[in-house]
Amino acid sequence: MKNILFNLLLCCAFALSTQIANAQTVTDEAAVKSFWKEVWQAYETGDINKVLPYYTDQAQEIGPDGRMLTGKAQLRENWEGFMKMLDAKPAFTSSEPNIRFITPDVVLITSDTQADIKMGGQQVGGKTKDSVLLHKIKGRWYVEFDSMTPVMEMPAPPTSSN
Repeated sequence: MKNILFNLLLCCAFALSTQIANAQTVTDEAAVKSFWKEVWQAYETGDINKVLPYYTDQAQEIGPDGRMLTGKAQLRENWEGFMKMLDAKPAFTSSEPNIRFITPDVVLITSDTQADIKMGGQQVGGKTKDSVLLHKIKGRWYVEFDSMTPVMEMPAPPTSSN
């Protein structure tokens, strides 16, 4: 009888802790989505001064051209150089982000993005798969890493005939 009562109490404690953890995750996920919406709105302005406060000082980025950038100075330099080459301010659309907590203070965000970017009269933007690593520091989220992988249309694999 003691074992049954102990196991019952243990199961109840586990169920309660799981419910509390899930409630916290929902709250945390909403905070991450809100933060990401702010970052996205900053990007849409085309003003790097509005974007950089969301990044850590040593944040890294792999751009669609494959270059690795480290730190706010390189991110700024790259953005400003990029903007000078464009015919007009780029326009971006993004899917709802997928959020995966690695730890309570580290989050991976993935999404699909469509970029309308024109350079020299040609469309150079397109579809990308984006990944962003967020880090919560002193109660505030920051971008530690981001990467945009261009989506390249591939031919369908051949079907086998039976």
